[in-house]
Amino acid sequence: MSQTVSNQGNAQLFINTDVSKIFLGDNQTEKGLITNSTYDPVTLAAGTVLGRIANTDFIIPSESDASDGSEIVKGILMQDIIIEGGESINAPICVAGKVNESKLVFAKVGDSLETVISGRRYKDKIEGETVGIKLIQSTDLTAFDNS
Repeated sequence: MSQTVSNQGNAQLFINTDVSKIFLGDNQTEKGLITNSTYDPVTLAAGTVLGRIANTDFIIPSESDASDGSEIVKGILMQDIIIEGGESINAPICVAGKVNESKLVFAKVGDSLETVISGRRYKDKIEGETVGIKLIQSTDLTAFDNS
């Protein structure tokens, strides 16, 4: 859930609340070993698109220009995590179910569902390379004036 506060005048204050969700139902998870091979802590947000390095089996954020196997989508990170430099942690990864496509997070600036990798859009890769993630366009419960 996220909130934004706006001042609409002398005595009016509005709080807009976004209660939309990333994971919308029928989700299946597995634990994945996510690795930070840098020296600095890395924060990954829920909804981050993940891939698997082919020769190490480590899971990292997927980037369109990768060539180590991590460009092949493994799943979607299910919770916010912080990984210290050089550490690996087991984290929950969504490998099947309905996912709100507008809530996906891409590690590489410029990557999106429309980014083409090896002749396929990220959107097609997510739906075709995972066990069964179905991307959903969702606007339910996303506006502050929903009742």
